[in-house]
Amino acid sequence: MALSPTLWRTARVLAGETRLGLLRRIVAEPGQTVSRLADSMELSLPRASQELRRLQSRGLVQASRSGATVEYRPIPDPLVASAKPILDAMKSALAMTPESDVSGLVAVARAFSHVRRLAILQELQLSPRSAVDLQRLLRMSQMAAYRHLAILQEAGLVRRKGRAWMFDPGVHPLSTCLARLLKASGR
Repeated sequence: MALSPTLWRTARVLAGETRLGLLRRIVAEPGQTVSRLADSMELSLPRASQELRRLQSRGLVQASRSGATVEYRPIPDPLVASAKPILDAMKSALAMTPESDVSGLVAVARAFSHVRRLAILQELQLSPRSAVDLQRLLRMSQMAAYRHLAILQEAGLVRRKGRAWMFDPGVHPLSTCLARLLKASGR
């Protein structure tokens, strides 16, 4: 099961505060129109439509036309294997995250939004590794390795003990879901 490209692209979509706000509103009140969602977030109609299409492209919301309007519902696309678990995790994460402070949720999504960070996480899921080992195994510069590790650490996904970095997804619903999907994707 090769989820990595889909996983990092989905995480990139989830790392946007505007898209999180739209998803929160769709989860709270399914069936809202683009214009209603745009008004509630003080967005232009074109911007709201664009952001909603991004959520839809990752299989997290379903659009249905009703006459001249388009309504959005939090229904996972059955053709996107990761959509249902990610949507379920997002519902839990949004329920426990105040609308005024989504920085932690953005940090978790951002941590999974780059191919190199996914590669680091996959290595650390196997066993703790030093930054030097990660650089060598993943063929990246020291600067790149430390930059990615800092982002992963900020999201609470890795921690350092001595020279070794360890995978530690914690209990955040989105981080545990994405970590499970990453592990299932294999190498």
